Amino acid sequence: MAMWGDVTPAERLRAVTRRNVDDDRLAGEAADALAAFASEPASLVVACRRVLAHHRAHGALWWVCARILAAADAVTAARDAGRLLEHDRTADRLSASLPLVEGDQFVAVIGWPAAFDDAVMERMDIPVIAVRVDGADPTYGLRHRGRARGVRIVEPWNPVLEKVPVLVVPAAAIGPEHALVAAGVGDAIGEMRSATSEIWLVGGVGRVLPRRLFEAVTQAVADAENSELSDEVLVETLHLARVDRVAGPRGVERPVDAAGRVDCPVVPELLRPLD
Repeated sequence: MAMWGDVTPAERLRAVTRRNVDDDRLAGEAADALAAFASEPASLVVACRRVLAHHRAHGALWWVCARILAAADAVTAARDAGRLLEHDRTADRLSASLPLVEGDQFVAVIGWPAAFDDAVMERMDIPVIAVRVDGADPTYGLRHRGRARGVRIVEPWNPVLEKVPVLVVPAAAIGPEHALVAAGVGDAIGEMRSATSEIWLVGGVGRVLPRRLFEAVTQAVADAENSELSDEVLVETLHLARVDRVAGPRGVERPVDAAGRVDCPVVPELLRPLD
């Protein structure tokens, strides 16, 4: 955690807001920054909406803001949210669940999400391959991976993807029937479906949202796509019927069971357009 010294809450929030949308630590740092506004409820609402306007597709950030705004004690809620995010067991559960592979098989992953990097750190027995789509380039994640290993980056149509026991797809947010994923995932699944045994969606702490909040997220993304922000929101919706399992903090489970683990309230302040 950064040492902020005499930096004002507004200055710290601006620093967090400018963080890269793919940064998995964003939600935790935002929770800590938002706690500084707890004594002024109106300012807290504005602060939450401001940070969400810059990171519309970040499901865990919506989860943080909803929990803080709904709580009687916003400071405690922020600390609890940060603690839950920090101790997310999704990577451990995923690591234990990934199957052994045979011969020339690979486990494939869209992009290179942090949870997957942590999951395969101790699974050197699994050959992995990273798939690039419009909204997820593995290059950055691979440069910062936790353990050096050879990982090839390919396009979804590459012939090397002929035998894939599991395709791992990171989710920015998960609703009752759909998930928010990187742009191009739907086409990639269509391209790889015949060669892939199972498709696993990865959605850790804070990614599963109630229906109305998930709809607010997708509407906020759609609003951005129709504005000058369109180049910054490279996501699309994916129906949960297209995935076989969802990997989360409880392990790998059926999509219907994963979508039922909502631990986030619906707050009216986040249902209005962000613009």
